[in-house]
Amino acid sequence: MFTQKDIDRIDRRYFRVIFAGCYGITLQSKNTKHCWYITHEEYGSYSGCKIYHTHHEGTAYHEHGHGRTLKSCIRQIQGHDEYQLTKDARRRQLARDRRRQVREMETDVFIAEF
Repeated sequence: MFTQKDIDRIDRRYFRVIFAGCYGITLQSKNTKHCWYITHEEYGSYSGCKIYHTHHEGTAYHEHGHGRTLKSCIRQIQGHDEYQLTKDARRRQLARDRRRQVREMETDVFIAEF
């Protein structure tokens, strides 16, 4: 069960808290806008959390992973955000490089025709 102390420790500068209850917390990353649902599960002496993820608010979640504590789940989410932002930055850079190459080719053709 998540305690009020666990919920209060969530970094509100990094996450928008959509829902916070004793058995589930829904967060949205302010960096990627991805939504996360973290459930607290207890089976006998086992206690842990499952992480569910979606790229857009209002779409279906898929299972993303698990952690022992809310803190470890939040670290995983932040790691995923870092990966996602790096991947997106590489994709943007590749697109800029392709556009630059096309412009250079067009310029070369124009000069050759002139």
